[in-house]
Amino acid sequence: MSQPSAPPDVLNNPAAVHRPEEAVSRKAVIAGAIGNFVEWYDFVLYGASAPILAKVFFSNESPQTALLATFATFAVAFVARPFGAFFLGNLGDRVGRKSVLAGIVLVMSIGTAAIALIPSYATIGLWAPLLLVIIRALQGFTAGGEFGGSAAFIVEYAPANKRGRYGSWQTATVGLGSATATAVVLAFTAILPAEQLNSWGWRIPFLIALPLGLIGLYMRLKLEETPDYQRVQELKDDDKIKPVMPIMQAIREHWRPILLGAAVVTGGTVGTYVFQNFVPAYLNTGHGVPLNVALGGNLIGLVVYAAATLLWGRLSDTYGRKPFIVGGALALLILMYPIYLLDQVGTLATIALGQSLFGICAAAIMGLVPTLLSEFFPTTVRMSGLSVSYTLANALFGGTAPFVVLWLVGITGTPSVAVLYCMGALLFTLVGGFTIRDRFRQPLQEV
Repeated sequence: MSQPSAPPDVLNNPAAVHRPEEAVSRKAVIAGAIGNFVEWYDFVLYGASAPILAKVFFSNESPQTALLATFATFAVAFVARPFGAFFLGNLGDRVGRKSVLAGIVLVMSIGTAAIALIPSYATIGLWAPLLLVIIRALQGFTAGGEFGGSAAFIVEYAPANKRGRYGSWQTATVGLGSATATAVVLAFTAILPAEQLNSWGWRIPFLIALPLGLIGLYMRLKLEETPDYQRVQELKDDDKIKPVMPIMQAIREHWRPILLGAAVVTGGTVGTYVFQNFVPAYLNTGHGVPLNVALGGNLIGLVVYAAATLLWGRLSDTYGRKPFIVGGALALLILMYPIYLLDQVGTLATIALGQSLFGICAAAIMGLVPTLLSEFFPTTVRMSGLSVSYTLANALFGGTAPFVVLWLVGITGTPSVAVLYCMGALLFTLVGGFTIRDRFRQPLQEV
């Protein structure tokens, strides 16, 4: 792509971009990551509550069918994600990350709280699952812009030599939001009798998302736009610098990094959805493992996953992103089946060990994805490129994984098919990981 005519000290020159003080950068990490926390609190709350939601929103004639329908509704949000990625990614590159991210966190939290207000299937019949599908679709639409926006926001605020460390906080909040949701469900299952939990107790954790979202809204509105985005806005009015349709420019001129990024994300996202969402629910419904044991082991694994992302992110600033992404994928290919066997034992200790091993390996991929993808795209189309790349993998493979795996288990009668599905997805990550060019020592592109 030809460079636009602009002063040489303005374009792609890290010294020409005023970097904020690190205290401001740390606030930006919190503001950017809190939306991700709310998003994953919601999604894992839904997954952890799946056995309960199946009874509340669907007919109880067949528990397996009800659980399948619950995961199908889970997947609806991911079908809606690409539309959100296109619209909100484009909007974020045109008008700025700050306002778009503020709207996203508010809508996601309201949607999660709204699920708590839906009457049960026994009360309103088919209207219950229909309302659930509508809310999940709206959440999926807004979530389609969350990853790209918050990743761009955090990495653009990061010091040049600490992008991996800062970007890894976005994935760490995936683990922390997931762990919080799991802990809340565990607490309510321990406190309330099953009858009260199924009738009204499950609703309280969903309502908690609203105050979390309001906190995120406040924090995001308090910060200014990123220095990189402000810098580009100050450049002369040139279509190449300020494209009318950033999303179309991203697809037209950066289709290769979009596809490579999606390939890298595929293996990690399929594995996390299967092992951190599907496995605990299936251990409970398919193998009779007590829900508190299945969720307790998964909770420990999620905390380890969050900690591991920060470790890999920090190390990647010294050694690059590529070695850890390839190494994490290879480690998962080797350890996936042993991890599955540990989970199948069904004790708290073995589930915790299996999920922790999975978390350490998967974090080497997903912990670096926010920074890796941010380094693929210039500021003018960064949110668009990030959103499309990440959402493409999630919509096609990640969000549908719990449903597809449960369906495959049903028709084959072989639970280990989940391992084969995850291993197949990891091949995409390996291809993408070996093909990408590591840009960890280079300044972020501006145009």
